[in-house]
Order: sequence, then C-alpha cells, then structure tokens
Amino acid sequence: MATQDFDFTDFIGDRVPVGTPAPPRADRAKYDFGTGFPDPDSFPSEGLHKALGRALKDHGRDMVLYPDPQGFLPFREFIANKLDQERGINVDPDQVLLTGGSGVALAIVSQLFTNPGDTLLTEQFTYTGTLAVMRNVRANILGVATDDEGMRPDALDETIQDLVRQGTRPKFVYTIPTFQNPLGTDMSAQRRQDILAVARKHGIPVFEDDAYEDLRFEGERSPAIYSYDNTNMVLYCGTFSKILGPGMRLGYLIAPQPLMQQVNALNWGRPTSHFAAMAAYYYLQDHLDDHVEEINDILRAKRDTMLAAIGESMGSAAVSSNPDGGLYLWLRLPEGADANAVSGKAHERGIAYLPGPRFSPSGEGANYLRLCYGYEDHEGIRDGIAALADVFADEGLLS
Repeated sequence: MATQDFDFTDFIGDRVPVGTPAPPRADRAKYDFGTGFPDPDSFPSEGLHKALGRALKDHGRDMVLYPDPQGFLPFREFIANKLDQERGINVDPDQVLLTGGSGVALAIVSQLFTNPGDTLLTEQFTYTGTLAVMRNVRANILGVATDDEGMRPDALDETIQDLVRQGTRPKFVYTIPTFQNPLGTDMSAQRRQDILAVARKHGIPVFEDDAYEDLRFEGERSPAIYSYDNTNMVLYCGTFSKILGPGMRLGYLIAPQPLMQQVNALNWGRPTSHFAAMAAYYYLQDHLDDHVEEINDILRAKRDTMLAAIGESMGSAAVSSNPDGGLYLWLRLPEGADANAVSGKAHERGIAYLPGPRFSPSGEGANYLRLCYGYEDHEGIRDGIAALADVFADEGLLS
C-alpha cells in the first residue's frame, strides 16, 4: 500500500503561477498599516442586514436559479447610472460585468490580452496586486515615470517608442488615475486626455482602474479617461470594497461591446455572489451618497492624524504625500535607507507596512514605504507611527 503523498509536479500546467501563501490571520500586526482595509466601524452591518431582507423578500425565489452570468441586472443598471452621473461614462448595462472585486477584473483583462512574454505598462510604482496578476500571466512589466499628477504622457510616449524600436508593442497601459496606489496622485482632466492621446497615437488599449474615486475628501472630480474615448479602446474597472468592505467581494468591469463575449468566457465559473450583489444594491440605492460622505469624513480625519504623527515622530527626515483622497500615504525616507530590510523588525514590534520595492516592477524604491490610514483608530495611528519611528531611528533610517 502506498504511503507517500501523490506528487502532482509533472501534472501542473505550464502557465500556473507558483503563488505566495497569505499569512495566517493570527499573524496580523497590532498596528496594521500594511493592507488597504477601510474603517471597520464604517461597515454598515445593520443597513446591509435590512437591505438583504428586502432583497430576499423580492427575489428570494430566484436564489434557487443560476444567476445572470454578468451579475444581478438591477445592480448593473445602478452601476451604469452611477458611472454616467459621476464619471461621465455612458454605457449599457450589458457592458457591465460584476466581478469578485477589481482584482478579478484585472485578471480577466490580463488573461484577455497577454501571452507569456508580452509587455504591459504601469506607473513606475503601482498596486502590488496588479503586479502579482501580471506576473501570473508571465508578462514583462515596465514602469513609466510619474510626477505629482501620476503617469507622465511624455514618459509614456518615449517608453512606447523605445519598445517599438526594439520590435515590441505593449499589450495595454494600466493606470490608476485617481488617488493612485501607492503614490496618491490625482490626474487632472487634461492629464487624462493626454494619456489617452498617447495611447491612441500608438494604438494601444488603456485599462483604467478607478478603485479609489469614491474616496475623495477634497478637490474636484475629473471625468474618467473612459469618458474621453470615442474609439472603444479603454476598459474600466471599479470596486465597492473601499466603501463597503473587501469581504463583500464586489467590483465591476466595463468593456467595449465587441469584447464582452470573450470577457464573459473568461469569467465563466467565477460569478459574483448573488447574495452579496443583492444586499449591496438594495443598500446603496438608498444610502450611497450619505454613506460615502460618512466614510470620507472618517478617512480625512485619519489621514490628518497620520500626517501629524509622522511629523511629530519622524520630523523632516521622512517626507509624506498628502493626497486629497484614497487610503494611503507614500513615505520617502532619506537616501540610502532600506525600509524593506527593517520591515521584519517592525513586524516583531507589532507594526505592518509595505516597503516601496513591493510596488515597483523592477524592485526599486528601497527608501519608500506605503502606510494605510484606513483601518486603525486615531490612538492606534498615533501609537503605531511613534513605534515605527522608534524602529527606524534604532536602525539608523532617519538620519
């Protein structure tokens, strides 16, 4: 009788990534500035409970059926209307695909366009989940230089031209134009049009990730890049994770009609929870504006608390972004500092953050780190930043 576990090594497909197991929940730090969690007290448990009750009263019998592959139609209609009013995007609900978060939308688009070895373009620092998905499809990822408005159109143009001269044509440009993760930059309307113009010049699709648009504390909204496109070359995704919670697993992808057949084929077998979609729809159709206003009041105050704590604990040695929205601060330490090297020691003292190289396609940014101010309360922010400053000072990173 066989006693050894079966070895699947020779049976696993070539395109399956190795992956990195997530740390156990018990390993979470006391001061968690690492993950993009929103404020836990802002989660509308009671409101969602009531909304789900109404949804089941109206649609409970339908739960025994397989749901629409693109997601709960009234919710898709709600999203289409929201995008029309807030983002200048005019789409039919048939162009809206509900997804299990924006990460699924990114995975679908990456699979749709990318063969192993293809080149994809992002900001020079971008969301770690984006890099993970792109690496999973074995893409070659290049970062494009940024300024205080995000991706620079001139740098994008130059990067594409250099690649074309080498015989390489990028498959798509990925950008987070609003409160970019991790930089916090916010593109002006003109910058968004300029990025689109460069992409149009070279005939390369744009994938616009608008995950943080709802989290605006200050400043005026700019229309989405998608709203300026009349050639169907832009794809767009958003999420409800930032205004409800990642546990709801609700995002959406907007794609040109000619692509929807392929998009739906790639989404086959991983539909969103009909339960979650109904609850979110019934809640948000009545409470969206008030709920977003409440969340932004909470996050604005937490941002200010973290900025003050950094100033008090780290002085002029650390330079922070000061975004008009979103969940993150991007912190620059003195040249020569290595935030990655001391992240383990910080975790031993109960502090979690994400070092800069985690956001770079090429592993740059050793003296940078991202701090999330969404989850901890004000006391936790102050105490955690003070403790982090002690770690950095002990390791010589603040001098």
